[in-house]
Amino acid sequence: MKALQGVDGHVEWVEATSPTCDVGQVRIRVAAAGLNRADLLQRAGLYPPPPGASEYLGLECAGVVSEVGPGSAWQVGDRVCALLAGGGMAEEVVVDAGHVLPVPEGLSLQEAAAIPEVYATAWLNLFQLGGLKPGEKVLLHAGASGVGSAAIQLCKAFGNPCWVSVGSADRLAYCQGLGATDGVLRGENLERLNEFAPFDVILDPVGANYAALNLTLLARDGRWVIIGLMGGRKAELDLAQVLAKRVQVTGSTLRNRDESFKAELLSDLRQKVWPLFEEGRLKPQLVGSYPVAEAQAAYAELAGNQVSGKLVLVIDPGLV
Repeated sequence: MKALQGVDGHVEWVEATSPTCDVGQVRIRVAAAGLNRADLLQRAGLYPPPPGASEYLGLECAGVVSEVGPGSAWQVGDRVCALLAGGGMAEEVVVDAGHVLPVPEGLSLQEAAAIPEVYATAWLNLFQLGGLKPGEKVLLHAGASGVGSAAIQLCKAFGNPCWVSVGSADRLAYCQGLGATDGVLRGENLERLNEFAPFDVILDPVGANYAALNLTLLARDGRWVIIGLMGGRKAELDLAQVLAKRVQVTGSTLRNRDESFKAELLSDLRQKVWPLFEEGRLKPQLVGSYPVAEAQAAYAELAGNQVSGKLVLVIDPGLV
């Protein structure tokens, strides 16, 4: 088979060994794979896969089951999408059967490839770790990103008003179209977020640059969930605010979670979130696709920080 590999800051479509399909696993013939910022980091050599995971790029994919290992309820021919620790940008991938979900009725395989990573991330960090309750207010930094797009829709579906910080007026309008109440432009006046505060949960992929502001914006018993460090890793905090407000600060990653954790997370998604796709209340925000031969251009577009929503690579045009 062939797979996409990060090499010295660029990507190459290379020959790879086809993995075996063992007990409790399924083999997927990949139709399309979603792009994520983690792929940019891995391409640059800054985010190696966890031990035992595929060295190739891709944290999510969609396709058709082509082989089923013993102990799995999936059937050959099932249309599925999968959450992966790596290897999704390949002609085929082998994955734990518990990390696979059916393609929601009415969605294409390209659309389905844009779902698993961002919706799993948003659900985990807002509703499971963040403990979000109906009516509580949410702040989403980088609200027009793939995760942000999923989070806005989930907040709307579950009765949580949300606000965003974004990079442009067009991206703010995009977020409002998905259901965000309002927001601010990061290059103008982030402090204006105080007009909408206090927030019960802040989902933060930025880190250090926004740390002090986040503390002022949080409500008493607020939850600050850090999922990225785009704005740096070191910050000075006023711990008196943490104590006075009883703030909970949670650092969260998904890729290096163990198999049972991911299986339980996806089971929760299938039960509570997947029906909303079929009802039309959630929609993957697929804004562009590239053939795998143009993967370098796809990565360049994502790296330009102008994408609102998700990009995917088409691996097998015969399936999509």
